[in-house]
Amino acid sequence: MNQADELILSIQDDVASKLWGVDKGPINVLIHTEDGRVYNVFLSASKGKLFFFHGWSNVVEHLGLTKGCLVVFNPVDFSTFQLTYFVDGVSRGSFWIYLLPPSSHFYVR
Repeated sequence: MNQADELILSIQDDVASKLWGVDKGPINVLIHTEDGRVYNVFLSASKGKLFFFHGWSNVVEHLGLTKGCLVVFNPVDFSTFQLTYFVDGVSRGSFWIYLLPPSSHFYVR
């Protein structure tokens, strides 16, 4: 196993249940990125948790994902996701911001 293969991403239990029910998912999934690439990523289970494992490091390296990036997985079907990612709040075609409490808003008159 090389260093890059050690990158994993945990899939939250409630998410896995909603997507795949009791079966806890397929063996692998396809991840489509915004630039048209498709990655085959294998899932791994450990101690009742499900992880993106072998192949996930290729996605991380290609997109230049780092700690603090927001990654959105949109299910296309049972084993396919369209991935959108945000670095510093910006992706290729959109952006996101935090909604702050009304006391933090400012008004222009």
